[in-house]
Amino acid sequence: MSQRSNLGVVIDASVVIPLCSREAQTYAVALAQMRLYQSSGAVAYGPGVLVAEALFGLCRKLANGVLTPEQHGRAIRHLQVRMRGILPPPNGDASLTARAEEIRGSYGCSRSADGLYIALAEQLAQTGPAELVTFDAGMATQAAAVAPSVVVRLLVIP
Repeated sequence: MSQRSNLGVVIDASVVIPLCSREAQTYAVALAQMRLYQSSGAVAYGPGVLVAEALFGLCRKLANGVLTPEQHGRAIRHLQVRMRGILPPPNGDASLTARAEEIRGSYGCSRSADGLYIALAEQLAQTGPAELVTFDAGMATQAAAVAPSVVVRLLVIP
């Protein structure tokens, strides 16, 4: 593997969803963080599950009446554009499978996808600086417990 000099940032769906749907409470925080990454030359990454989680989250917002059909359509278009700037895992999703399951460990099945994000951050850290950005405090706790080398930037709502 070649060394990276720029920060590799694993973007969690909890950050992508408010960026695409322009959630009132989280949009500004997520946008400010993404702009900081962009201005510093950071490179964004996400496992394949990112798209599925974002689609599910946006669908839930539509179903719960948080988004109108028009807003949902706009959010999906934003997702398509945003995903163009997020790279897949350098060694493919399959390279994360075993480690993601180890990370899930004793956590419930609902935390399975989190293991993919955490495993990707670990993998990226092998070739340069890396961190995982999320609004999900549970993911930060999970990473601290089972992958303490992973740097997690937990975004908070002011």
